[in-house]
Amino acid sequence: MAHTYPYPRPTVTVDAAVLRPGDGGGLEILLIERGHEPFAGRHALPGGFLEMEEEPATGAARELQEETGLAGLDLAPLFAAGRTGRDPRARCITLVYGTLVDGRSLHPEGGDDARQAGWFPCESPPAMAFDHADLLREIGRHLRWQARTALVGRRIWPAAFPGEALEELHRSLLGPTAEPAVARGLRLGLLQPAEGPGTFRFAPPPPALPDWQELVW
Repeated sequence: MAHTYPYPRPTVTVDAAVLRPGDGGGLEILLIERGHEPFAGRHALPGGFLEMEEEPATGAARELQEETGLAGLDLAPLFAAGRTGRDPRARCITLVYGTLVDGRSLHPEGGDDARQAGWFPCESPPAMAFDHADLLREIGRHLRWQARTALVGRRIWPAAFPGEALEELHRSLLGPTAEPAVARGLRLGLLQPAEGPGTFRFAPPPPALPDWQELVW
């Protein structure tokens, strides 16, 4: 498809925010170390420029695989970042996609223009490139909002799971006084009992639109 524009226009990038529960509590996020300027040596969310004939979700998954080797993760749209001056190369709009997974069997390796890839605590990341420190704070707020108002963790446990595991995840995000997650999930129709005492399965609503989902995490 040919494109002709008589005026300057923004570029579009897609980033992937992949989170997992940490072994010592809290959450960890997958970051890459940039191998090229700008910000060579600093860390960033895996991502890059969207190709001209590519759907945004496909581009986010492609960049994630190219830079970390991880494929097949269910990425959902989070938000857009477009503040002027955030990228010294161009006027750049970034579409951020996210997922919260088990992660224990995921072993990322740096590829393409990423020197290396690994897991880092969400609350104490290394020095970040571009405005990605701000993006991490927004991701954390988004995740905690969903934990307070609905449920998180449906990609961690794709089948039946003990209710106490869900409660522990929500307490790690919201503190020891968090409202019981199982009771709220049953009340909202987001959980249903499974076989076995104290076990449940998620019953989330289907995605509303390709570029918008009610429950990302």
